[in-house]
Amino acid sequence: MAWADGRLDDKEKAGVRGAAEVLNLSKDFRDKLDEALAKALPFDQILFEDLSARDKSFAYVAAVWMMSADDDVDEKEKALVDRIAKEFGLSKETRAELEGIAKDLPKAAAGRKWQDEIVALFKAIPPRLEKAEGGDIEVTFE
Repeated sequence: MAWADGRLDDKEKAGVRGAAEVLNLSKDFRDKLDEALAKALPFDQILFEDLSARDKSFAYVAAVWMMSADDDVDEKEKALVDRIAKEFGLSKETRAELEGIAKDLPKAAAGRKWQDEIVALFKAIPPRLEKAEGGDIEVTFE
């Protein structure tokens, strides 16, 4: 998402690296992430098949949030958000709700770290969306 407009702003890089730190990604994965920050990965090479409904919700909120991280929303970024929504099979209603969540999240302000914003973003996904849009059904035995 950060590369959607063809350039990578320092704020966007900080957001991606902050997410990697918060999510405690392995060194190997962080190295791959640094490569992705150096050169855009084509959309069709991204593996979405194994994402849970919650992961898709998080990724969509993150994409919408990242789209405005540099305060300059480009048409290419909007098109990529549309493509992600289609790839994830998000309904119009779910998409609107997730976009609302993304827009309500604060941007990194003076004294706050991007890591704080990523934690807020992850916590913002309503639990009921974890099973939305064709996600797995959770079965509990008593």
